[in-house]
Amino acid sequence: PNSPRLLPKGREADAKAVAGMFPQIFPKNTRPSSRSAFLFKGAGPVPLHEFEDTLDGVDGLLKDSQGPFLMGSEMSYADCAWAPFLERYAAQLPLLHEGLDPRGGRGGHL
Repeated sequence: PNSPRLLPKGREADAKAVAGMFPQIFPKNTRPSSRSAFLFKGAGPVPLHEFEDTLDGVDGLLKDSQGPFLMGSEMSYADCAWAPFLERYAAQLPLLHEGLDPRGGRGGHL
């Protein structure tokens, strides 16, 4: 009825493309898991610079959207796909790398 569309009319393909950008933005050779998604590679945590690159990539998506959301001014399917991972990063990354603040992105959009 009056609920917002999660696939913005006329931009459905864009929302799906942004939602599917995990492989390009998240650290390479990491494992998606229910408890530690994209946090570890091999026997240890992903190096700090790779997490910073990941956060910069997400920050860039938000900047390009002129958001506060990944598709602009309204929440979309893309935000629903990304939010759980970003919230988990906000809690877990500071435990892996002291001083890393996922919500204080260098670009200022996270």
